[in-house]
Amino acid sequence: MTQSKPLFQLADVSKVFTTGAGDFTALDKVNIDIYPGEFLGIIGKSGAGKSTLLNMISGVSTITSGEVIYTDPADGSSQPIHALDQNQLATWRGKNVGIVYQSFELLPMLNLVDNVILPQDFAGFFQRWKSRKLAQELLDEVEIGEHSHKIPAHISGGQKQRVAIARALVNDPQVIVADEPTGSLDTKTSDRIFKIFEKLVARGKTVVMVTHDMNLADRFDRVLQIVDGVVTTPELDENGKIKAADLQAISNSDDDEAENLKGVKLDPIISENKKRKPELAIRLDDVIKTYVGPAGEFTALKGINLDFNYGDFVAIVGKSGSGKSTLLNMLTGIDHPTSGTVTIGGNNIYDLTESERAQWRGKNMGIVFQFFQLLPTLTMVENTMLPMDYTNMFDPAERYDRAMELLQMVGLEEEAHKFPDFLSTGQQQSAAIARSMATDPSIIVADEPTGNLDTKSANTIINLFNKLSADGKTILIVTHDPGLTRFTHRTITLADGLVVNREDEPDLSVDHNSSELQNFDLADKPLPMPGD
Repeated sequence: MTQSKPLFQLADVSKVFTTGAGDFTALDKVNIDIYPGEFLGIIGKSGAGKSTLLNMISGVSTITSGEVIYTDPADGSSQPIHALDQNQLATWRGKNVGIVYQSFELLPMLNLVDNVILPQDFAGFFQRWKSRKLAQELLDEVEIGEHSHKIPAHISGGQKQRVAIARALVNDPQVIVADEPTGSLDTKTSDRIFKIFEKLVARGKTVVMVTHDMNLADRFDRVLQIVDGVVTTPELDENGKIKAADLQAISNSDDDEAENLKGVKLDPIISENKKRKPELAIRLDDVIKTYVGPAGEFTALKGINLDFNYGDFVAIVGKSGSGKSTLLNMLTGIDHPTSGTVTIGGNNIYDLTESERAQWRGKNMGIVFQFFQLLPTLTMVENTMLPMDYTNMFDPAERYDRAMELLQMVGLEEEAHKFPDFLSTGQQQSAAIARSMATDPSIIVADEPTGNLDTKSANTIINLFNKLSADGKTILIVTHDPGLTRFTHRTITLADGLVVNREDEPDLSVDHNSSELQNFDLADKPLPMPGD
Protein backbone atom coordinates (compact mmCIF):
# COMPACT_ATOMS: atom_id res chain seq x y z
CA MET A 1 0.00 0.00 0.00
CA THR A 2 2.51 2.63 1.15
CA GLN A 3 5.71 3.76 -0.50
CA SER A 4 8.84 5.24 1.04
CA LYS A 5 8.07 8.72 -0.29
CA PRO A 6 4.88 10.41 0.98
CA LEU A 7 2.34 11.94 -1.40
CA PHE A 8 1.74 14.79 1.08
CA GLN A 9 3.97 16.03 3.87
CA LEU A 10 2.51 18.47 6.38
CA ALA A 11 5.20 19.98 8.61
CA ASP A 12 4.26 22.15 11.62
CA VAL A 13 1.08 23.30 9.87
CA SER A 14 -0.99 25.79 11.85
CA LYS A 15 -4.15 27.63 10.87
CA VAL A 16 -5.35 30.62 12.88
CA PHE A 17 -8.60 32.43 12.13
CA THR A 18 -8.97 36.03 13.26
CA THR A 19 -12.46 36.93 14.51
CA GLY A 20 -14.09 39.82 16.34
CA ALA A 21 -13.59 37.88 19.56
CA GLY A 22 -9.87 37.37 18.87
CA ASP A 23 -7.72 34.69 17.26
CA PHE A 24 -8.88 31.07 17.02
CA THR A 25 -6.41 28.26 16.37
CA ALA A 26 -8.09 25.61 14.20
CA LEU A 27 -4.89 23.57 13.58
CA ASP A 28 -1.92 23.54 15.94
CA LYS A 29 1.47 22.43 14.53
CA VAL A 30 0.18 19.43 12.57
CA ASN A 31 2.80 16.95 11.34
CA ILE A 32 1.53 14.10 9.15
CA ASP A 33 2.54 12.16 6.04
CA ILE A 34 0.01 10.76 3.57
CA TYR A 35 1.12 7.99 1.21
CA PRO A 36 0.08 7.01 -2.34
CA GLY A 37 -2.63 4.33 -2.41
CA GLU A 38 -3.61 4.94 1.22
CA PHE A 39 -7.16 5.07 2.60
CA LEU A 40 -6.75 7.54 5.48
CA GLY A 41 -9.53 8.27 7.94
CA ILE A 42 -9.61 11.50 9.97
CA ILE A 43 -12.00 11.31 12.89
CA GLY A 44 -13.13 13.95 15.36
CA LYS A 45 -16.11 15.87 16.68
CA SER A 46 -17.62 18.94 15.02
CA GLY A 47 -15.33 21.94 15.30
CA ALA A 48 -12.24 19.81 15.98
CA GLY A 49 -10.50 21.01 12.81
CA LYS A 50 -11.23 18.11 10.41
CA SER A 51 -12.52 20.20 7.52
CA THR A 52 -9.77 22.79 8.04
CA LEU A 53 -7.20 20.00 7.70
CA LEU A 54 -8.79 18.86 4.43
CA ASN A 55 -8.68 22.45 3.17
CA MET A 56 -4.95 22.56 3.87
CA ILE A 57 -4.37 19.32 1.94
CA SER A 58 -6.48 20.38 -1.04
CA GLY A 59 -5.21 23.96 -1.14
CA VAL A 60 -8.68 25.41 -0.70
CA SER A 61 -7.44 27.54 2.21
CA THR A 62 -4.07 29.06 3.03
CA ILE A 63 -2.01 27.97 6.02
CA THR A 64 -0.90 30.43 8.71
CA SER A 65 2.48 28.76 9.18
CA GLY A 66 4.31 25.55 8.29
CA GLU A 67 4.68 23.67 5.01
CA VAL A 68 2.50 21.45 2.80
CA ILE A 69 4.58 19.53 0.23
CA TYR A 70 3.03 17.47 -2.58
CA THR A 71 5.16 14.87 -4.38
CA ASP A 72 4.00 13.74 -7.82
CA PRO A 73 4.09 9.90 -7.78
CA ALA A 74 4.65 9.86 -11.54
CA ASP A 75 7.97 11.69 -11.66
CA GLY A 76 8.93 12.20 -8.00
CA SER A 77 8.93 16.00 -8.28
CA SER A 78 7.92 17.90 -5.16
CA GLN A 79 5.87 21.09 -4.97
CA PRO A 80 5.28 23.36 -1.93
CA ILE A 81 1.57 23.98 -2.44
CA HIS A 82 1.46 26.39 0.51
CA ALA A 83 3.63 28.76 -1.54
CA LEU A 84 1.37 28.82 -4.64
CA ASP A 85 -0.86 31.78 -5.44
CA GLN A 86 -4.59 31.29 -6.00
CA ASN A 87 -4.31 30.80 -9.78
CA GLN A 88 -1.48 28.31 -9.40
CA LEU A 89 -3.43 26.48 -6.69
CA ALA A 90 -6.50 26.25 -8.91
CA THR A 91 -4.42 24.70 -11.69
CA TRP A 92 -2.67 22.27 -9.31
CA ARG A 93 -5.95 21.27 -7.67
CA GLY A 94 -7.71 20.74 -11.00
CA LYS A 95 -5.05 18.20 -12.01
CA ASN A 96 -4.35 16.44 -8.73
CA VAL A 97 -7.29 16.61 -6.30
CA GLY A 98 -10.93 15.53 -6.43
CA ILE A 99 -13.22 16.82 -3.67
CA VAL A 100 -16.38 15.14 -2.36
CA TYR A 101 -18.64 17.02 0.06
CA GLN A 102 -21.39 15.86 2.41
CA SER A 103 -23.92 18.20 0.79
CA PHE A 104 -23.04 16.97 -2.76
CA GLU A 105 -22.73 20.52 -4.25
CA LEU A 106 -24.59 19.51 -7.44
CA LEU A 107 -26.06 22.30 -9.56
CA PRO A 108 -29.84 21.71 -9.62
CA MET A 109 -30.43 22.96 -13.17
CA LEU A 110 -27.88 20.61 -14.78
CA ASN A 111 -28.32 16.90 -15.48
CA LEU A 112 -25.91 14.40 -13.95
CA VAL A 113 -23.56 14.26 -16.96
CA ASP A 114 -23.23 18.05 -17.04
CA ASN A 115 -22.58 18.12 -13.27
CA VAL A 116 -19.80 15.55 -13.65
CA ILE A 117 -17.97 17.47 -16.39
CA LEU A 118 -17.93 20.78 -14.49
CA PRO A 119 -14.32 20.37 -13.22
CA GLN A 120 -13.08 19.61 -16.75
CA ASP A 121 -14.83 22.67 -18.08
CA PHE A 122 -13.25 24.99 -15.53
CA ALA A 123 -9.81 23.38 -15.69
CA GLY A 124 -9.77 23.89 -19.46
CA PHE A 125 -9.81 20.13 -20.20
CA PHE A 126 -13.33 20.03 -21.67
CA GLN A 127 -13.76 18.29 -25.04
CA ARG A 128 -17.46 18.01 -25.81
CA TRP A 129 -17.93 14.38 -26.90
CA LYS A 130 -14.89 12.93 -25.15
CA SER A 131 -15.79 14.59 -21.82
CA ARG A 132 -19.42 13.50 -22.00
CA LYS A 133 -18.37 9.94 -22.80
CA LEU A 134 -16.00 9.97 -19.82
CA ALA A 135 -18.74 11.37 -17.55
CA GLN A 136 -21.08 8.57 -18.62
CA GLU A 137 -18.37 5.96 -17.94
CA LEU A 138 -17.75 7.38 -14.46
CA LEU A 139 -21.48 7.40 -13.68
CA ASP A 140 -21.57 3.76 -14.77
CA GLU A 141 -18.60 3.04 -12.51
CA VAL A 142 -20.43 4.43 -9.46
CA GLU A 143 -23.54 2.47 -10.50
CA ILE A 144 -25.83 5.33 -11.47
CA GLY A 145 -25.31 5.45 -15.24
CA GLU A 146 -28.95 4.72 -16.01
CA HIS A 147 -29.94 8.05 -14.45
CA SER A 148 -27.32 10.15 -16.25
CA HIS A 149 -29.76 12.53 -17.95
CA LYS A 150 -31.85 13.24 -14.86
CA ILE A 151 -31.47 16.38 -12.79
CA PRO A 152 -30.37 16.03 -9.12
CA ALA A 153 -33.89 16.56 -7.76
CA HIS A 154 -34.98 13.29 -9.38
CA ILE A 155 -32.50 11.04 -7.55
CA SER A 156 -31.93 10.05 -3.91
CA GLY A 157 -29.31 11.41 -1.49
CA GLY A 158 -27.13 8.33 -1.87
CA GLN A 159 -27.30 8.60 -5.65
CA LYS A 160 -26.33 12.29 -5.46
CA GLN A 161 -23.29 11.36 -3.42
CA ARG A 162 -22.26 8.85 -6.09
CA VAL A 163 -22.56 11.60 -8.72
CA ALA A 164 -20.31 13.80 -6.54
CA ILE A 165 -17.73 10.99 -6.45
CA ALA A 166 -17.89 10.61 -10.25
CA ARG A 167 -17.33 14.38 -10.58
CA ALA A 168 -14.33 14.19 -8.24
CA LEU A 169 -12.80 11.56 -10.56
CA VAL A 170 -13.37 13.29 -13.89
CA ASN A 171 -9.86 14.82 -14.12
CA ASP A 172 -8.28 11.52 -12.97
CA PRO A 173 -6.75 13.02 -9.80
CA GLN A 174 -4.22 11.16 -7.69
CA VAL A 175 -5.98 12.01 -4.43
CA ILE A 176 -9.66 12.25 -3.43
CA VAL A 177 -10.58 14.15 -0.27
CA ALA A 178 -14.04 13.45 1.14
CA ASP A 179 -15.64 15.58 3.85
CA GLU A 180 -18.29 13.59 5.76
CA PRO A 181 -19.48 11.88 2.54
CA THR A 182 -21.75 9.47 4.45
CA GLY A 183 -22.87 11.88 7.18
CA SER A 184 -26.44 12.34 5.94
CA LEU A 185 -26.98 8.84 4.54
CA ASP A 186 -28.59 5.71 5.98
CA THR A 187 -26.40 2.76 6.98
CA LYS A 188 -26.96 0.70 3.82
CA THR A 189 -26.29 3.62 1.48
CA SER A 190 -23.25 4.68 3.54
CA ASP A 191 -21.77 1.20 3.17
CA ARG A 192 -22.26 1.37 -0.60
CA ILE A 193 -20.45 4.73 -0.77
CA PHE A 194 -17.62 3.40 1.42
CA LYS A 195 -17.16 0.39 -0.87
CA ILE A 196 -16.79 2.75 -3.85
CA PHE A 197 -13.92 4.48 -2.04
CA GLU A 198 -12.37 1.09 -1.24
CA LYS A 199 -12.47 0.20 -4.95
CA LEU A 200 -10.72 3.47 -5.81
CA VAL A 201 -7.96 2.74 -3.28
CA ALA A 202 -7.55 -0.73 -4.78
CA ARG A 203 -6.94 1.00 -8.13
CA GLY A 204 -4.12 3.06 -6.59
CA LYS A 205 -5.98 6.25 -5.70
CA THR A 206 -5.29 7.94 -2.38
CA VAL A 207 -8.46 8.70 -0.39
CA VAL A 208 -8.50 11.00 2.64
CA MET A 209 -11.88 10.89 4.36
CA VAL A 210 -13.19 12.97 7.26
CA THR A 211 -15.91 11.41 9.40
CA HIS A 212 -17.40 11.59 12.89
CA ASP A 213 -18.53 7.94 12.63
CA MET A 214 -16.20 6.07 14.98
CA ASN A 215 -17.52 2.70 13.74
CA LEU A 216 -15.64 3.19 10.47
CA ALA A 217 -12.20 3.21 12.14
CA ASP A 218 -11.36 -0.42 11.39
CA ARG A 219 -12.17 -0.01 7.67
CA PHE A 220 -9.44 2.54 6.96
CA ASP A 221 -5.81 1.67 6.28
CA ARG A 222 -4.91 4.21 8.94
CA VAL A 223 -6.84 6.49 11.32
CA LEU A 224 -5.90 9.88 12.72
CA GLN A 225 -7.88 11.65 15.39
CA ILE A 226 -8.12 15.40 15.76
CA VAL A 227 -9.08 17.17 18.99
CA ASP A 228 -8.99 20.97 19.27
CA GLY A 229 -6.71 21.26 16.25
CA VAL A 230 -4.17 18.68 17.46
CA VAL A 231 -3.69 15.51 15.38
CA THR A 232 -2.69 12.22 17.01
CA THR A 233 -3.04 8.50 16.31
CA PRO A 234 -5.75 6.86 18.45
CA GLU A 235 -5.20 3.55 20.17
CA LEU A 236 -7.15 0.64 18.68
CA ASP A 237 -8.27 -2.52 20.45
CA GLU A 238 -7.74 -6.06 19.15
CA ASN A 239 -10.79 -5.69 16.87
CA GLY A 240 -9.49 -2.51 15.25
CA LYS A 241 -11.95 -0.32 17.15
CA ILE A 242 -10.94 2.92 18.88
CA LYS A 243 -10.45 2.37 22.62
CA ALA A 244 -13.06 3.82 24.94
CA ALA A 245 -10.90 6.63 26.33
CA ASP A 246 -10.10 8.03 22.88
CA LEU A 247 -13.63 7.43 21.67
CA GLN A 248 -15.04 9.67 24.39
CA ALA A 249 -12.56 12.43 23.58
CA ILE A 250 -13.57 12.60 19.92
CA SER A 251 -17.25 11.71 20.08
CA ASN A 252 -19.56 14.03 18.22
CA SER A 253 -21.67 15.83 20.74
CA ASP A 254 -22.23 19.37 19.60
CA ASP A 255 -25.19 20.16 17.36
CA ASP A 256 -25.31 23.82 16.44
CA GLU A 257 -28.55 25.73 16.84
CA ALA A 258 -29.64 28.20 14.18
CA GLU A 259 -29.31 31.87 15.07
CA ASN A 260 -32.58 33.72 15.79
CA LEU A 261 -33.53 37.03 14.23
CA LYS A 262 -34.33 39.13 17.31
CA GLY A 263 -31.79 41.81 16.43
CA VAL A 264 -32.78 42.27 12.79
CA LYS A 265 -34.02 45.71 11.74
CA LEU A 266 -35.92 46.04 8.46
CA ASP A 267 -35.17 48.91 6.11
CA PRO A 268 -38.31 50.99 5.32
CA ILE A 269 -38.96 49.57 1.84
CA ILE A 270 -41.93 47.20 2.23
CA SER A 271 -44.37 50.12 2.33
CA GLU A 272 -43.18 51.16 -1.15
CA ASN A 273 -44.38 47.84 -2.55
CA LYS A 274 -47.96 48.67 -1.67
CA LYS A 275 -47.92 51.43 -4.31
CA ARG A 276 -47.24 48.92 -7.09
CA LYS A 277 -50.14 47.57 -9.14
CA PRO A 278 -50.33 43.79 -8.54
CA GLU A 279 -49.34 41.60 -11.50
CA LEU A 280 -49.84 37.86 -11.31
CA ALA A 281 -46.64 35.80 -11.38
CA ILE A 282 -47.70 32.30 -10.22
CA ARG A 283 -51.07 30.57 -10.01
CA LEU A 284 -51.84 27.11 -8.67
CA ASP A 285 -55.34 25.84 -9.46
CA ASP A 286 -56.64 22.78 -7.59
CA VAL A 287 -53.19 21.17 -7.47
CA ILE A 288 -53.27 17.64 -6.12
CA LYS A 289 -50.26 15.38 -5.78
CA THR A 290 -50.69 11.72 -4.85
CA TYR A 291 -47.81 9.29 -4.43
CA VAL A 292 -48.33 5.57 -4.91
CA GLY A 293 -46.09 3.26 -2.88
CA PRO A 294 -46.02 -0.28 -1.48
CA ALA A 295 -48.14 0.89 1.46
CA GLY A 296 -50.77 2.37 -0.82
CA GLU A 297 -51.56 5.94 -1.89
CA PHE A 298 -50.50 9.08 -0.04
CA THR A 299 -51.84 12.50 -1.00
CA ALA A 300 -49.20 15.13 -0.25
CA LEU A 301 -51.14 18.10 -1.66
CA LYS A 302 -54.92 18.26 -1.44
CA GLY A 303 -56.31 20.80 -3.88
CA ILE A 304 -53.94 23.77 -3.46
CA ASN A 305 -55.11 27.14 -4.81
CA LEU A 306 -52.56 29.96 -4.50
CA ASP A 307 -51.62 33.16 -6.30
CA PHE A 308 -48.31 35.04 -6.03
CA ASN A 309 -47.70 38.45 -7.60
CA TYR A 310 -44.49 39.92 -8.93
CA GLY A 311 -42.84 41.80 -6.08
CA ASP A 312 -44.33 39.59 -3.36
CA PHE A 313 -42.07 38.71 -0.42
CA VAL A 314 -43.57 35.49 1.00
CA ALA A 315 -42.68 33.15 3.86
CA ILE A 316 -43.73 29.48 3.59
CA VAL A 317 -43.97 27.64 6.89
CA GLY A 318 -45.25 24.27 8.12
CA LYS A 319 -44.28 21.15 10.01
CA SER A 320 -42.17 18.42 8.45
CA GLY A 321 -44.43 16.37 6.17
CA SER A 322 -46.90 19.23 5.70
CA GLY A 323 -46.32 19.35 1.93
CA LYS A 324 -43.81 22.22 1.60
CA SER A 325 -41.25 20.29 -0.44
CA THR A 326 -43.95 18.88 -2.71
CA LEU A 327 -45.41 22.35 -3.22
CA LEU A 328 -42.02 23.68 -4.22
CA ASN A 329 -41.46 20.78 -6.60
CA MET A 330 -44.74 21.71 -8.31
CA LEU A 331 -43.69 25.36 -8.61
CA THR A 332 -40.34 24.53 -10.14
CA GLY A 333 -41.45 21.87 -12.56
CA ILE A 334 -39.33 19.26 -10.82
CA ASP A 335 -42.34 17.00 -10.23
CA HIS A 336 -45.72 16.66 -11.98
CA PRO A 337 -49.03 17.30 -10.20
CA THR A 338 -51.47 14.40 -10.27
CA SER A 339 -54.12 16.92 -11.29
CA GLY A 340 -54.54 20.69 -11.45
CA THR A 341 -52.46 23.34 -13.21
CA VAL A 342 -49.38 25.43 -12.38
CA THR A 343 -49.19 28.65 -14.39
CA ILE A 344 -46.09 30.84 -14.17
CA GLY A 345 -45.68 34.01 -16.18
CA GLY A 346 -48.86 33.09 -18.05
CA ASN A 347 -47.53 29.69 -19.14
CA ASN A 348 -48.57 26.22 -17.97
CA ILE A 349 -45.13 24.84 -17.16
CA TYR A 350 -46.33 21.24 -17.50
CA ASP A 351 -47.08 21.79 -21.18
CA LEU A 352 -43.27 21.79 -21.56
CA THR A 353 -41.15 18.67 -21.96
CA GLU A 354 -38.73 17.84 -19.15
CA SER A 355 -35.74 19.21 -21.09
CA GLU A 356 -37.68 22.37 -21.96
CA ARG A 357 -38.60 22.81 -18.29
CA ALA A 358 -34.93 22.41 -17.33
CA GLN A 359 -33.98 25.23 -19.72
CA TRP A 360 -36.88 27.36 -18.51
CA ARG A 361 -35.84 26.76 -14.89
CA GLY A 362 -32.26 27.84 -15.56
CA LYS A 363 -33.34 31.08 -17.22
CA ASN A 364 -36.26 32.08 -15.02
CA MET A 365 -35.53 30.83 -11.51
CA GLY A 366 -33.01 31.95 -8.92
CA ILE A 367 -32.28 29.50 -6.09
CA VAL A 368 -30.56 30.27 -2.78
CA PHE A 369 -29.63 27.30 -0.57
CA GLN A 370 -29.05 27.24 3.18
CA PHE A 371 -25.54 25.86 2.68
CA PHE A 372 -24.73 28.22 -0.22
CA GLN A 373 -23.69 25.46 -2.71
CA LEU A 374 -20.79 27.57 -3.95
CA LEU A 375 -18.19 25.51 -5.79
CA PRO A 376 -15.08 25.74 -3.58
CA THR A 377 -12.59 25.56 -6.44
CA LEU A 378 -14.07 28.60 -8.23
CA THR A 379 -13.69 32.24 -7.25
CA MET A 380 -16.73 34.34 -6.33
CA VAL A 381 -16.93 35.89 -9.78
CA GLU A 382 -16.62 32.47 -11.46
CA ASN A 383 -19.37 31.06 -9.22
CA THR A 384 -21.58 33.99 -10.17
CA MET A 385 -20.94 33.48 -13.89
CA LEU A 386 -21.92 29.78 -13.79
CA PRO A 387 -25.69 30.16 -14.42
CA MET A 388 -25.02 32.46 -17.39
CA ASP A 389 -22.54 30.00 -18.87
CA TYR A 390 -24.85 27.00 -18.59
CA THR A 391 -28.03 28.69 -19.82
CA ASN A 392 -26.09 30.54 -22.55
CA MET A 393 -27.58 33.83 -21.44
CA PHE A 394 -25.93 37.18 -22.13
CA ASP A 395 -23.04 37.62 -24.52
CA PRO A 396 -19.94 35.76 -23.24
CA ALA A 397 -18.02 39.04 -23.30
CA GLU A 398 -20.61 40.60 -20.95
CA ARG A 399 -20.80 37.84 -18.34
CA TYR A 400 -17.78 38.83 -16.28
CA ASP A 401 -18.90 42.46 -16.03
CA ARG A 402 -22.44 41.38 -15.11
CA ALA A 403 -21.12 39.04 -12.39
CA MET A 404 -18.99 41.87 -10.98
CA GLU A 405 -22.03 44.19 -10.92
CA LEU A 406 -24.02 41.59 -8.99
CA LEU A 407 -21.21 41.09 -6.48
CA GLN A 408 -20.96 44.85 -6.08
CA MET A 409 -24.69 44.98 -5.37
CA VAL A 410 -24.25 42.59 -2.43
CA GLY A 411 -21.09 44.34 -1.24
CA LEU A 412 -18.60 41.70 -2.40
CA GLU A 413 -16.77 43.40 -5.26
CA GLU A 414 -13.51 43.37 -3.27
CA GLU A 415 -13.91 39.62 -2.65
CA ALA A 416 -14.64 38.75 -6.30
CA HIS A 417 -11.40 36.87 -6.92
CA LYS A 418 -11.33 34.99 -3.63
CA PHE A 419 -12.41 31.39 -3.10
CA PRO A 420 -15.46 30.71 -0.87
CA ASP A 421 -13.34 29.49 2.03
CA PHE A 422 -11.85 32.98 2.38
CA LEU A 423 -15.28 34.51 3.04
CA SER A 424 -17.49 34.55 6.13
CA THR A 425 -20.78 32.63 6.15
CA GLY A 426 -22.71 35.88 5.68
CA GLN A 427 -20.55 36.81 2.70
CA GLN A 428 -21.01 33.35 1.17
CA GLN A 429 -24.78 33.66 1.52
CA SER A 430 -24.65 37.10 -0.12
CA ALA A 431 -22.60 35.55 -2.94
CA ALA A 432 -25.21 32.81 -3.35
CA ILE A 433 -27.87 35.50 -3.72
CA ALA A 434 -25.76 37.29 -6.33
CA ARG A 435 -25.44 34.01 -8.24
CA SER A 436 -29.20 33.43 -8.02
CA MET A 437 -29.73 36.71 -9.87
CA ALA A 438 -27.21 35.95 -12.63
CA THR A 439 -29.85 35.17 -15.27
CA ASP A 440 -32.09 38.02 -14.07
CA PRO A 441 -34.93 35.72 -12.90
CA SER A 442 -38.25 37.26 -11.91
CA ILE A 443 -38.67 34.81 -9.02
CA ILE A 444 -36.10 33.91 -6.38
CA VAL A 445 -36.53 31.08 -3.93
CA ALA A 446 -34.49 30.75 -0.73
CA ASP A 447 -34.21 27.65 1.47
CA GLU A 448 -33.46 28.62 5.09
CA PRO A 449 -31.36 31.61 3.93
CA THR A 450 -30.66 32.88 7.46
CA GLY A 451 -30.46 29.53 9.27
CA ASN A 452 -26.66 29.57 9.65
CA LEU A 453 -26.11 33.32 10.03
CA ASP A 454 -25.52 35.69 12.92
CA THR A 455 -27.95 38.56 13.46
CA LYS A 456 -25.88 41.13 11.55
CA SER A 457 -25.51 38.87 8.49
CA ALA A 458 -29.19 37.89 8.65
CA ASN A 459 -30.06 41.59 8.71
CA THR A 460 -28.10 42.12 5.48
CA ILE A 461 -29.76 39.18 3.73
CA ILE A 462 -33.32 40.08 4.73
CA ASN A 463 -32.90 43.70 3.66
CA LEU A 464 -31.42 42.56 0.34
CA PHE A 465 -34.50 40.41 -0.32
CA ASN A 466 -36.67 43.34 0.71
CA LYS A 467 -34.98 45.58 -1.87
CA LEU A 468 -35.26 42.91 -4.59
CA SER A 469 -39.00 42.58 -3.98
CA ALA A 470 -39.28 46.38 -4.20
CA ASP A 471 -37.66 46.06 -7.65
CA GLY A 472 -40.42 43.65 -8.68
CA LYS A 473 -38.78 40.29 -7.95
CA THR A 474 -40.96 37.64 -6.32
CA ILE A 475 -39.19 36.23 -3.25
CA LEU A 476 -40.33 32.96 -1.66
CA ILE A 477 -38.59 31.89 1.55
CA VAL A 478 -38.92 28.57 3.34
CA THR A 479 -37.99 28.92 6.99
CA HIS A 480 -38.29 27.08 10.30
CA ASP A 481 -37.97 30.41 12.16
CA PRO A 482 -41.46 31.88 12.73
CA GLY A 483 -39.83 35.18 13.65
CA LEU A 484 -38.81 35.67 10.02
CA THR A 485 -42.46 35.98 8.98
CA ARG A 486 -42.70 39.45 10.48
CA PHE A 487 -40.40 40.73 7.72
CA THR A 488 -42.40 39.37 4.77
CA HIS A 489 -45.57 40.63 3.04
CA ARG A 490 -47.39 37.32 3.42
CA THR A 491 -47.13 34.02 5.24
CA ILE A 492 -48.35 30.74 3.75
CA THR A 493 -48.83 27.98 6.32
CA LEU A 494 -49.22 24.36 5.21
CA ALA A 495 -50.58 21.47 7.27
CA ASP A 496 -51.35 17.95 6.01
CA GLY A 497 -51.26 19.04 2.37
CA LEU A 498 -53.61 21.98 2.85
CA VAL A 499 -53.13 25.75 3.06
CA VAL A 500 -54.40 26.62 6.53
CA ASN A 501 -53.88 30.36 6.24
CA ARG A 502 -53.18 32.92 3.56
CA GLU A 503 -52.26 36.23 5.12
CA ASP A 504 -52.22 39.31 2.91
CA GLU A 505 -50.28 41.11 5.65
CA PRO A 506 -48.27 39.69 8.54
CA ASP A 507 -49.98 40.14 11.90
CA LEU A 508 -47.30 41.95 13.88
CA SER A 509 -49.30 41.47 17.08
CA VAL A 510 -48.83 37.69 16.92
CA ASP A 511 -46.39 36.21 19.42
CA HIS A 512 -43.92 34.60 17.02
CA ASN A 513 -42.29 32.77 19.92
CA SER A 514 -45.50 31.05 20.97
CA SER A 515 -45.43 27.28 21.53
CA GLU A 516 -47.80 26.80 18.59
CA LEU A 517 -45.42 28.43 16.11
CA GLN A 518 -42.32 26.93 17.71
CA ASN A 519 -43.62 23.49 16.75
CA PHE A 520 -43.17 24.24 13.07
CA ASP A 521 -40.18 22.51 11.53
CA LEU A 522 -39.45 24.19 8.22
CA ALA A 523 -36.63 22.89 6.03
CA ASP A 524 -37.80 22.15 2.51
CA LYS A 525 -36.93 23.58 -0.85
CA PRO A 526 -38.61 26.52 -2.60
CA LEU A 527 -38.11 27.39 -6.26
CA PRO A 528 -40.31 29.58 -8.56
CA MET A 529 -40.10 31.60 -11.81
CA PRO A 530 -41.96 33.38 -14.65
CA GLY A 531 -41.87 32.92 -18.42
CA ASP A 532 -40.49 35.60 -20.71
